Amino acid sequence: MYQALYRKYRPKNFEDVVGQEVIIKTLTNAIKYDKVSHAYLFTGPRGTGKTSIAKIYAKILNCEHLENLRPCEKCTSCMQINNNQNIDVIEIDAASNSGVGEIREIRNKVSLVPSNSKYKIYIIDEVHMLTKEAFNALLKTLEEPPSHIIFIFATTELHKIPQTILSRCQKFDFKKISNKQIVDRLTYISQIENIKITKEALEEIAVLADGGLRDSVGMLDQAVSYSDNEITLQDIHDINGTIDQLEIRKMLEDLFTKNLVSLLEKIEKYEEEGKNIIKISQEIIEELKNIILYCNAKDFFKEEDPYYESVKHLVNNNQLYNYIRSLSELVESMKNTSNQKILLEIELVKMVNQLGNISQLEQPVELPKTNHVSQASEQKKYSESQSTVDVTDKIEKSKPTSKKEIDFTSTLSEESMKELEALKKIRINNALVSVSQKTRNQFKEKLEELKELLLNPDYSKLISLLFDGELKSISDKNIIFVYKTSLLADAFNLELISLEKIFEEKFKEHYRLIAVDETEWNTIKNEYNKNKSSHEYQEETVDIHKILESQENTENKKNIIDELFDNIVEYE
Repeated sequence: MYQALYRKYRPKNFEDVVGQEVIIKTLTNAIKYDKVSHAYLFTGPRGTGKTSIAKIYAKILNCEHLENLRPCEKCTSCMQINNNQNIDVIEIDAASNSGVGEIREIRNKVSLVPSNSKYKIYIIDEVHMLTKEAFNALLKTLEEPPSHIIFIFATTELHKIPQTILSRCQKFDFKKISNKQIVDRLTYISQIENIKITKEALEEIAVLADGGLRDSVGMLDQAVSYSDNEITLQDIHDINGTIDQLEIRKMLEDLFTKNLVSLLEKIEKYEEEGKNIIKISQEIIEELKNIILYCNAKDFFKEEDPYYESVKHLVNNNQLYNYIRSLSELVESMKNTSNQKILLEIELVKMVNQLGNISQLEQPVELPKTNHVSQASEQKKYSESQSTVDVTDKIEKSKPTSKKEIDFTSTLSEESMKELEALKKIRINNALVSVSQKTRNQFKEKLEELKELLLNPDYSKLISLLFDGELKSISDKNIIFVYKTSLLADAFNLELISLEKIFEEKFKEHYRLIAVDETEWNTIKNEYNKNKSSHEYQEETVDIHKILESQENTENKKNIIDELFDNIVEYE
């Protein structure tokens, strides 16, 4: 029967272990100087050697003919451990043995001496899965264990281990295996197994494994079954549903130049090809991170990159930070839904819309300029090397133009401004009358339904504006949204009638909305905390339609909103 490569090449002694030198040295010295502890806790990412080292440590401790701290592999104990037949080395999967009953059984047996070994060793994998009662049952044994008992716990989720257990163990933090170490190990396995694979494919496996050596060996094994001849980079992309760096860069060029149609077409194509949307999103995050590093720490890179030179003037640092943060949150959301493509499409629409307003509302962060090669020559170099992408044309079309600051006060008459301010105070008061955190959280989930309107050209500007803010307070049918800048808050308030109409059509109820900026919200919050009882429901005494729907006001408002969303994408 065929044996999987990760099992065949599982380390049998410390010399075979990759990337955990500090841990191995500590354990080796513990044996050498007779400092063996009664309880160890191995924590770290999956596939980094926790269980393997636990078994090797158990084998060394019980080896009958130990030489130079290496197990002999020939004695009864070593052979039984290698074949999982040693009754004195007990491996327990806490995921399926998490109850207090199983731990009590261990506690009742610890007084029994080993059958034919020096130590009776319990290796408990995924120990964080034990129940609270099971941990409590384990405490007394860990406190005063017999001299012949050793516990080795392994977990990927340290935060779930009670402090009472942690304080009774020696803790070892396993690190991720470096990409170079993974490539070296895979190269070694490939040579032994006569596997033909390109260097680029090995490097891509290392990146996708994310520090997990077991995962990387598993991918190599899968690639052997998939490929007919030599394993190539494309084979690895096909197996894992990923795309190459050039495709990621094309997507970012579409994003930065606001070519949303091309961007959505690419997502559609990748889904039809069975690509992994989550991994594509993670690769976008990685490339955005590289752009930030290139713009701010260019010397970190060994040489100039024509692509980074071409795109670094299209966005500023703040936008890149926002993109990475929002996409990282999106990846977590994708793990719990089957509509991954829809979530990514909506997020990309929002990101394109942000290029239409945030970059003009906030002072751009000045990016470092290169003195080595001119921007024009770099554009030319990249265009020649990547003939499928005309970056130069896109840059010329999307260069930022100077724009005067938007003045919202000019959109309303002085009398209308006073009436709007009075309405604002009433709605803020009413939203705080019986504010409820539970109601707010429930409505925030309900609010997500509006994101589907981002793809509708009749609503995209308003919905994008809505989600640039955050719902902070809701009471009855009064809702407060908070924005980072007063400009966005004012833009929201100018569109109250349209936004309330959208809410009414979507949720079949009429909501009274209002927006404030973060500074104003902090003041409101402090005053509310000082005197919560002062808020009583007030009837609205001004007509919102009278304030916002005069012919002059409507025309001015339209011009301002269009300016705010300058160059926003048009849908066919």
